[in-house]
Amino acid sequence: MNIEIIRPDGDLKREVWTFGLTIDFSGRNSITLQYYSFQTKGTKRHKWKAQTHWERFDRRNNNIDIPPIPLDVDKEVHELYKQFIGTLPISH
Repeated sequence: MNIEIIRPDGDLKREVWTFGLTIDFSGRNSITLQYYSFQTKGTKRHKWKAQTHWERFDRRNNNIDIPPIPLDVDKEVHELYKQFIGTLPISH
């Protein structure tokens, strides 16, 4: 399950993070950053353009080494996954 967090900075700038949840039977469970981008657009009618780009599985095209993950984004991702897991039914 992926979660996307978008932090707008006015109408013409934003940051986008996509996280994935990995649960595996070997005990290596983790939340992984899949994608990050700082995006801008010329006017409200234009499309978003990536100024910085980082993608976990496309490192050749990344133009930053380490994407920032602010504390509030970290907390929100953890909270969203807690809520999701808390709503899963237990089956037999």
